[in-house]
Amino acid sequence: MNMDNTFLTNLISDMSLEEKIGLTLTVISEGGTYLPANEGLIRDYNCGGLRVVPAVRYGQQLFVDGEKRSKGNEANERIYYPSDQKNPVDISLPHFAKTLQSYHQEALQCHGIPLRIAFDQEGGVSRDLTFGGAHIFPPPMGLAASGDPKIAYEAAKVIGRMGRAVGLNMIHSPVLDVNVEPDNPEIYTRAYSDISEVVAEYAVASARGFKEVGMIATGKHFPGRGDSTGDAHFEIPVLDISWDTLWNRDLYPYRVLIEENLLPVIMTAHSLYPAIDPDEIATLSEKVLQGVLRDKMGYDGVITSDAIGMKGVTLKYDVPDACVKALQAGCDMLLMRMSTEEPIGPVIPKTIEKIRQAVESNELKSEELDAKVYRILRSYQEAGLFEADAAQSETINEVLEDPHCINVAETASVRSVRVVRDIDGLLPLSPNQRALVIEQRIPRQFCPNNEHWYSGLFYDCLCKFSNELSYIETGMQSTPEQEALIFDHLDAFDLVIITNWYYRDEIGSNAELVRKIIAAGKKVVVVGDTPYESFSLPREASTAVLQYGVTPISIRVVAEVLFGNAEAEAGWPLNYQLDTQMTEELAP
Repeated sequence: MNMDNTFLTNLISDMSLEEKIGLTLTVISEGGTYLPANEGLIRDYNCGGLRVVPAVRYGQQLFVDGEKRSKGNEANERIYYPSDQKNPVDISLPHFAKTLQSYHQEALQCHGIPLRIAFDQEGGVSRDLTFGGAHIFPPPMGLAASGDPKIAYEAAKVIGRMGRAVGLNMIHSPVLDVNVEPDNPEIYTRAYSDISEVVAEYAVASARGFKEVGMIATGKHFPGRGDSTGDAHFEIPVLDISWDTLWNRDLYPYRVLIEENLLPVIMTAHSLYPAIDPDEIATLSEKVLQGVLRDKMGYDGVITSDAIGMKGVTLKYDVPDACVKALQAGCDMLLMRMSTEEPIGPVIPKTIEKIRQAVESNELKSEELDAKVYRILRSYQEAGLFEADAAQSETINEVLEDPHCINVAETASVRSVRVVRDIDGLLPLSPNQRALVIEQRIPRQFCPNNEHWYSGLFYDCLCKFSNELSYIETGMQSTPEQEALIFDHLDAFDLVIITNWYYRDEIGSNAELVRKIIAAGKKVVVVGDTPYESFSLPREASTAVLQYGVTPISIRVVAEVLFGNAEAEAGWPLNYQLDTQMTEELAP
């Protein structure tokens, strides 16, 4: 590659091998509260990036070795007593900003190079900035359901402004997957659509929004994860589709955004594509990354791996070896967790040592490493991270209180709700009907249990319209004990309002419970958060309301729609159809 930027080449010439290796690492860590381990990653291991996830503590006793926690090994030294309950640490966003600022200062003092801090904020329950009253948006499919790309553009600007205001500068969006498989457990509403052109249109709008506010965008998951019934978090998905299909369908959004210069970073998929490389997943395949992305598509930006600790990688390789193979294949950045569950010890120093050995043995050429560092630093420069005023230009409270931002969040969620079917004419509900509300408990790391969002919020919103409602909470899938309680009281109610929300890390849903209640002769209103029958909207339910992703605002809007106090405005940005019982065809 042409490394003709003198400022960047001078920086690289002053960097040690250890600093160059460290710059390639983006370490996933709890970022909501201050962790000495994070500063240890920056100071002791030259780590160039962090990816913050919601801070949670488990409802149990634990032991942390204080002697080791400052060396970047804290997670590996924790000993937990059994518990299945995660409790979110609900902190203020100004406090969060101070925490991240301490990490930025550590990086500048130690290395003189800005620290990248990345986050996920796809929408719904796929997000890292979840606490402190942050504006929460629907996922990509919900934005596309609005029918207006400008909403996606404005949402990206608000998300980017929130991120920059607290010290985040890279986002792992937009999602460019074309979700043509209705039973895809990993992507579902994280995609804009199952139509390539729709994906490209809304991804362009989102990427432009991120770019305008100085947020480094990341298109994912290359070369496409939409045609799969597997989840790379737990297995190695094989996408056995032709090259022509990949090029014309899955790679179409990438080709559009690369042409528009809107993808400073592209994230790889931990999946196998036999049409390109029958032996290695995309993350570890030179044929995919160099042959297709660099050579055929002309991409010259940064390539980052998805999280190396996912089973899509570790079922075949250990983490340090996989990191070396990813760099050799063409990755510039490595996304990885602070430690693994393996008993081999902390993974960060082992990975750094493995990469160092690869460079010194010429398995990974030093000039290739320099090119990777150059591309990373160039993305910083293009986003303005080297500028003197690169720090937050506005406070997070200014963003949260901005009437425009509030209106954008409101509009996006209002336009993400749709009545999919109401065959028996149950809607609008009467306030005089006795109804049982069965509401799932959103995983606590996404529901911070504060005044903005808490377990039971849907029930509270419904109670504004009726005093005849009773409530039972379940997990994402009901337990036998919860079902026994439900059926002990079922005869007392005229109908049941039940959520059937889906989250990929939870096993099961309430779909079978829905079927049992219908079989018992009760009228049921199902509220789902995906348009897919297998995840959210069982065909047995004659009345089904869709919110494309759960947000506090969309929860309120669903309650208003059910009682006739609001219109359901969302469209249908899909070719996928549900069953033949629709009162009208669901048109894109």
